[in-house]
Amino acid sequence: MRRSIIIAGCMVLAACGGGGDAAPAGPNGVAAAACEAFAKTRMEGKAYELDLATLGGSMKPEADLQVLSGPIVIQPGTDGEVKQTLECKVRMGADGKTADVISMTFL
Repeated sequence: MRRSIIIAGCMVLAACGGGGDAAPAGPNGVAAAACEAFAKTRMEGKAYELDLATLGGSMKPEADLQVLSGPIVIQPGTDGEVKQTLECKVRMGADGKTADVISMTFL
């Protein structure tokens, strides 16, 4: 009984963040994952849904940065639900396996 309560609790916590499809492979996925990690710090514990596949697939170069954008739903399924577009600018590492978020805007 106790074990099932713990498992159910873990499932609830897992549902609170992120969501959406998995990030694509390669630099697009690395950049999308960096944006999601940064967004999580900005959410201040609020539940959200972010489609990493869409975010990674939107990656476009801008000067020496990569710009990603995609829909984000904050507090999905509640009266406080907000739908916005997340725009994230990252600088990719030379190896393409790391990315640093330079800025993030919620539009």
